[in-house]
Amino acid sequence: MRLLLIGYNDSALTSLDTVLPKGSVTVLEEPDVWAGRGLAAKASRHACLGSVEFETYQQDNGYLRALKLIGAIDAVAPGLEYAVEAAAGGAEALGLPGAGVAAAATLRSKLRLREAMATAGMNCPRFTQVHGPKDIEAFADGAACVVKPAERQASLGVVLLEPGDDAEAAWAECTVAAEGARLANRPMRWNYLVEERMIGPEVSTEVLVADGEIRFLNVTAKETLPGRHPVEVGHSVPGDDHTRNRLATAVEQLVAAVGFQTGILHAEWILQHGEPYLVECAGRPPGDHILDLIEIAYDTNITAAWISVLAGEQVELPQAATSAAAVRFVMGTSGELAHVDGLGVAQRCIGVHAVEQLLTPGDVIDGSGSSWDRVACVIARGDDPGSARHHALRAASRIHVTTMTRDDSPGAAPTANTAANGVGR
Repeated sequence: MRLLLIGYNDSALTSLDTVLPKGSVTVLEEPDVWAGRGLAAKASRHACLGSVEFETYQQDNGYLRALKLIGAIDAVAPGLEYAVEAAAGGAEALGLPGAGVAAAATLRSKLRLREAMATAGMNCPRFTQVHGPKDIEAFADGAACVVKPAERQASLGVVLLEPGDDAEAAWAECTVAAEGARLANRPMRWNYLVEERMIGPEVSTEVLVADGEIRFLNVTAKETLPGRHPVEVGHSVPGDDHTRNRLATAVEQLVAAVGFQTGILHAEWILQHGEPYLVECAGRPPGDHILDLIEIAYDTNITAAWISVLAGEQVELPQAATSAAAVRFVMGTSGELAHVDGLGVAQRCIGVHAVEQLLTPGDVIDGSGSSWDRVACVIARGDDPGSARHHALRAASRIHVTTMTRDDSPGAAPTANTAANGVGR
């Protein structure tokens, strides 16, 4: 097996270390992203990683040049959201299974995805593309709505508006959202949309698809921050059977509507009055350690199965979980991260599987505006989702985050802000 992973994904490489031969993975990454995120140090820890190629793939097809230099490849996989179209294009160019170029383009645009859903007759919120505050006001007409970028990731730029909220302020928040080193340093094209607010429990589905057929389905329950920026702060696996059954048909409709062929689909839903409404869908593995939760709860390596179907191999996966797992994210107040305390205490708590620090001192926290503001996380296991969530939440509450803020007044000293039990809720 020789895998080309477009977009560096540390969690995927960790899983692949246990199942792929030494040096069998080639990572293709943007040179700006590789250097800016300091990925060389992380990459050195992975035995399966054999080489790294530097080429453009974010809104660019420079990756096609690299295909001629890499040699024989058995599978092409997207490691990141911004690599979905490149992975589909690379697979097609090499005659390998993949999402399909048209499906990948649809998944990368929330506008195109909404149009595909409406055409297929699926539950769909009212929506439209917007170009400024006046478009938002005209659409909302005094009602609650959501403004979001059509092609960004990690809840970046998503703003919830209540009736009468300032559309100009929302537009500014949505359009100036930045990702730093996660985005290549060149001009990018972004579109924006507004849609009606859906109210209800939020869940996600993770499905493995081969040749258009669903081979594995998981439901993940999730929790988000209240307020204008619905950043996800917790997940638990598996979801209940009633929710799973309700979503199974919707997921089949989604796969058909998009024309998705082979790979993983990670879709987020809101159950409004019990009916599933799609929030968004990604043609790559989920982030937020959801794959880790699935592997714990189902006692399987879902990452290895994903790579196998991308290589055209047959896979057998469990259809029911044997235990449960949960992750809880720790937030901090706005400012420059000074230090994080209590990680060791959290690691020793009952049921804890892993504790990870996500940001390092000196990183700037923007006040929970996106998933990039999460400071640490705890993964826990349990006999059922409720106990796993309890273990994760209890351990996360032992972590304390201190940030520094500065007064603009001349000579003013920085102020320390410590968030104890900073778990979002």
